[in-house]
Amino acid sequence: MLVTDKELKSIVSDTRNLNIGRNYWQSGYVKKIKITADRNNHYLIKGVVDNDSYQNDCQITVDENNKIIDYQCDCFWCDDISACGHIAAVLFKVQELSPDYFPFIFEEKTNDENAFLQQLMLFQEKQKQARINSELSLTRNLINNYKEDKINQFSLISQSKKDIEVQIITSDYYALKFRVGNEKKYAIKNITKFIEAIEDNKLVKYGKQLEFVHTLNTFSEDALKIIELMKYCLNNQKYYEFYPYFGGFKNEIEIDSTNIDYIYETLSQLKNTNKQLDLYEIDRLIALNIIEQDDYYQIELEDFNGICGKKDIYLIEDNTIELIKLDNDGKALQFIKNCLNKDELLLSKKDVNDFNKYLFNDIKKYFDINGVNFSDSKTEAEAEVLTLYGDIDEYEQVKFYLECKQNNQIFYSFDHDGFNTSMDFDLIENYLKEISDVIDYNEHCVYLNLDNEKTYQFLNQGLPFLANYCEIMVSDALRKIGQKSQFSITVGVSIENDLLAIDIDSIDIPSQELTDVLNAYRRKKKFHRLKSGKLLYLESDELEELDNLMNDYHLSANMIEDGHLDMNVYRAFSIDNKADNSNHLVFNRSDVFKNVIDNFKNTKKQTFALSNHYQKILRDYQKFGYQWLRLITSYGFGGVLADDMGLGKTLQIIALLDECRDVNKTSLVVCPSSLLLNWHDEICRFSPNLKCKCVHGNLTKRKKAISAFDEADVLITTYDYMRRDYKLYEDYEFEFVILDEAQYIKNPKTKNASAVKSLNSKHRFALTGTPIENSLAELWSIFDFLMPDYLFNYHYFQGTYETPIVKNQDEDKQLELKKLISPFILRRNKRDVLKELPDKIEKTMLLEFSEEESKLYLANLMQVNKELQEKMHYEKVDRIVVLAMLTRLRQICCEPRLLYDNILHISSKLEGCLELIRNFQGNNQKVLLFSSFTSMLDLISDELEKQQISYYKLTGATSKEKRHQLVEQFQNDDTTVFLISLKAGGTGLNLTAAEAVIHFDPWWNMSAQNQATDRAYRIGQKNVVTVYKLVMKNSVEEKILELQNKKKNLADTFVENNEGNITSMSTEEIINLFSI
Repeated sequence: MLVTDKELKSIVSDTRNLNIGRNYWQSGYVKKIKITADRNNHYLIKGVVDNDSYQNDCQITVDENNKIIDYQCDCFWCDDISACGHIAAVLFKVQELSPDYFPFIFEEKTNDENAFLQQLMLFQEKQKQARINSELSLTRNLINNYKEDKINQFSLISQSKKDIEVQIITSDYYALKFRVGNEKKYAIKNITKFIEAIEDNKLVKYGKQLEFVHTLNTFSEDALKIIELMKYCLNNQKYYEFYPYFGGFKNEIEIDSTNIDYIYETLSQLKNTNKQLDLYEIDRLIALNIIEQDDYYQIELEDFNGICGKKDIYLIEDNTIELIKLDNDGKALQFIKNCLNKDELLLSKKDVNDFNKYLFNDIKKYFDINGVNFSDSKTEAEAEVLTLYGDIDEYEQVKFYLECKQNNQIFYSFDHDGFNTSMDFDLIENYLKEISDVIDYNEHCVYLNLDNEKTYQFLNQGLPFLANYCEIMVSDALRKIGQKSQFSITVGVSIENDLLAIDIDSIDIPSQELTDVLNAYRRKKKFHRLKSGKLLYLESDELEELDNLMNDYHLSANMIEDGHLDMNVYRAFSIDNKADNSNHLVFNRSDVFKNVIDNFKNTKKQTFALSNHYQKILRDYQKFGYQWLRLITSYGFGGVLADDMGLGKTLQIIALLDECRDVNKTSLVVCPSSLLLNWHDEICRFSPNLKCKCVHGNLTKRKKAISAFDEADVLITTYDYMRRDYKLYEDYEFEFVILDEAQYIKNPKTKNASAVKSLNSKHRFALTGTPIENSLAELWSIFDFLMPDYLFNYHYFQGTYETPIVKNQDEDKQLELKKLISPFILRRNKRDVLKELPDKIEKTMLLEFSEEESKLYLANLMQVNKELQEKMHYEKVDRIVVLAMLTRLRQICCEPRLLYDNILHISSKLEGCLELIRNFQGNNQKVLLFSSFTSMLDLISDELEKQQISYYKLTGATSKEKRHQLVEQFQNDDTTVFLISLKAGGTGLNLTAAEAVIHFDPWWNMSAQNQATDRAYRIGQKNVVTVYKLVMKNSVEEKILELQNKKKNLADTFVENNEGNITSMSTEEIINLFSI
C-alpha cells in the first residue's frame, strides 16, 4: 500500500493543517497505527496521535488504487473541506513505515515487542481464515443437499397433471367418493390427510404406478375445483370437530342440506370426463297427498327422497342429481321442510280459505296433488272491485273506509262476515287498522288524527302505495293536505309615540283571529277552523315567515290585538333589513319610518344646533360625532362612541352634555379611577356652562356629593365607587349616563356591569376604543346597558350569534349581527381623520392618591417642609438638598415601594399607567414609556409580566450592541411596550413604530422630555403620536407642571450639568413648591 504526497495533499488541503501534521509526525506524536485489508483490497488505517496534552483517534480508508475514499477524526478541525493535522500526521507516518503485509501494526514500543505483536497478529489472522473456510464448506454441503431434494421433487412435479374423479354412492344416505391419478386412478382413502399433504407439499405414494409431490401445481384445473369442494365440505361437515379423534375423514363426504348447493354448483362446472354422474335441471312435480278427515285435512309428501337446499330441491338416484327450481321467496321450500319435519301437516277446515289465500295458491303449481284438491278461493274473488274512500268530517278528522264489490254483492271493511274476502282486501283492512287512531265498527271505517304525523305519512306515501291494490277516492279538502296554502299577508310599519307600530293585515285571515291562527301554527296544528266555518290548512310560507319574524323578536302571538302590536323603536333598523329580505310577506313602510332610516343612513346631513364656542374648538370629525350623538339622542336610542384613543371622545361628549343642558336635569359620568380628575378638568376647561362635581373620597363625602344632585349638571364617579354606591342612586333619574372605558362592564356577571345597569336614565352612551377585546359577550354586555333586550337575553344571543360566529365562522350570522349593531356604533381610527389631526397630541392625566398614599405623601411633605423652613432660615438654599427633597416626593408620587419595603400593593399611578397600556394593547398600538428612575422601570416590568404584556427595557446598563438589537426588534415585531430610562434613551433612538409616549414621572426638564418624545415623533412616523404625562393631583408634580406653564423659559433648574441653578428661583417659589 502506498499513499503519495499528491493524494495526501488532496485531502489535507488546508496548508496550516498540513504543516501541523508534519510537525506532529516529526515530533513523534503518532503513537499507534493498525492497518487491515478486506476482500476488496480496501485498507482501513486506524491511528492514535498523542501530543501529551490531547489524544485524538483517526480512521482513514484507502481503496485498491491507493485513493483515500474516507477519513474521520474526533477533533474540531476535521471537516469535509480539509482533513486535520492529526490525519496528516498518521499519513506521513504510513509513508515512513511503507507497510507491505496486512494486518500491519505499529506501536511506539521496543523492536522486540513490535515483532512479537506482528507474529501474534499473523497467527490470529491465519486461525480466523481457517475457521471461515471450514464454515463456508459446511454451508456449501447444506446447499447441495437442498438442491438435490428440489431437483428430485421437480422431476416428480414436472410429470403430467393429476385428475380427480368424483363418484356418488347411494345406500341409506348419499355421499361422494374420490379417485386420483391419470390413466390409472387410485382411491383417496383419507380425504383429510389428502388435503394436509397438499398444504404441506408432501410426497405421497398410492401404488406402484402413482407417487408424486402434492402441490397445487400438480393438479388439473378441474381437480383444483374438486379440492376446493373437499375443503368446503370438510369445514361444514356435520360433527366436523370430532373427526380428528378418528383420524380425519376417511374415503367419503356425506351429502346433506348444508353442502348440496355447493356440490351441485361445483360439479356442474366440471368436464364430463372428470365426473361419473349426471346433472339435470327438471320440472318434475312433487307428489302431495291431501286426505280429508272429520274436521281437518291431513297433508303429506309421498315417497319424497330429495334433499332441500337453500332455495331449491335436489333428487339423487343412480349417479344422477336432479335440480327442481322453486319460487324465490321460499314459500314452497319452507312448506316442504315443514312437511318433512313432521311427516304430515294437519289443517283445520276453518283455515282452508286463509291457507289458500296466503300460501297454497302461490305454491300449488309445484305439486302433483292426490286426494282432496282445495277449491281456489281466488276464482270467486277474481271479479271483485276494491275502492278506498277518504274525507274530512266536521270534526276535522280524516275518515277512510274500504268497499268491495264481488259477484253483484257489496261489503265493507270491518263488516264482511259470510263473505269470502281476497288477500288484497285483508291486507288493506289490516293496514287501515295499523295507521288508525279510532276504528268505528258501526260505520265500518277508521279515523285518523291530523295532529298525528303518521296521518301525513299515510296521505303522502300510503295512498300512492295502496293505489296498486285498489281504487282511491278522496275529497278535494283531503286532497289539498300536504300542499302549502298561500295567504296574502301585509305588514305595515310606522313610528308612533316613540314606539314602532306593527300592523298585520290579511284578506285570508281576519285580524281578530290572527292571534288564534298563529297560536295554532306554533302548536304545530295542521288545520284551523275560522269562526266563519272555513277550514284553513296552516302549512304556508307566509305563516312560517311571520312566525319567524315574531320569534326573532321574542314576541308572543297574544301580544297582537286586532292585528296590531308595538315594539321598541330601536328595532326599526332590524325590521327595515327584514323588509328588504322578505320573500313572502309584503311590508308597507310609512314615511316617518323611512325618514328615521334615511336619517341614520345620511348622518352627515344632520344639522342639530351647535354653539359658536364648540364650532371653534371641535374638529370636523368631532362635529360629525356630535351630530351622530344628537341623532341617537333624538330618537331615544343608546350608542357606542368607539373612536381610537386620542381622537377626543371626551370632548364630543362634553359638547353633547353642554348643548343638551337642562337646568333641571343632571347627568352622570362613570369612568376608571385614573380618569376621574381628567374628566373634571376637561369639563372645566372646555365647557363654560356645565357645573360638575366628583363623587369620591370616603363614604360620607360621597353621600354628600350625591345628595347635592340638583346642584351639578354633571356628576363624575368611578366604577369602583359605583360598585359600592349604586343603591344610593336608586331614587335619582339622570338625563345622560356616560360610561367611559365601557370595557369595564364587558363581563355581564360582574358588579361593575350590574351596578351601572341599575341606574335610571333617559339616555345612555358608552365610550370605548375596544368594544370587543376577547369575545362577543363583551359587546352584548355593553348593549345590554345601552338598550336592554336589544340583543335579547345572553342565552339567546350566545346560541344565535356568538357560537355560530366564533366556533363555526358563520358569515351570514356575522353580517346579520353587524347590521343589528352598526346604526348604534360610531368608530373612527386615526388614519380616517389623519388630515384633521396635529402630528402630536399632548395630554396630561391627573391621577388621585389613594387614602393610604395621601397620608404617606402628606407626612413626607410635612417633614420636607419643616426641614426646608429650618435650613432656609439659617443658611442659603442648597440645590442638592432641595433636589433630594424633590426626588423623595416624586418617588412617592410614582410608587411608594421605591422607598418603603413594607408596602405590598402597587401605586395608584402605576395602576392608571397599566390601564392606559392595556387600552393601547387592545388597539394594537405600541408604547414608549420613559421614567427618570430605573428602579421604577423594574417595578413596571414586573407588573407587565404578571399581566402578560410584552415589553423591552433599555437603561444605562444596556450595551450598544444590545441597544441596537432591541430597537430593531421593537420596530419590527409585535412587542407592546418599550421601557426606557430618560437619561439612557432620550437621544439617538429611532422608534417610529410607537404611536404613544408615556412620561411616567414628568420633570420640568422640557428639553429632555421633548427629546424622549421625539424617539417616536420624528421623520418616518406615519401615525399621529399621542403623548401622556402622568401627574398626581395635589402633589409636587402638579406644582412643577403649573410652574412650567408660568415660566416657559425655565429649564432643568435642578438637573445636574444643565444651565441655571436654584438661584434662578425666588425663595417664595421654592417654599410654595413644598407648601402643604
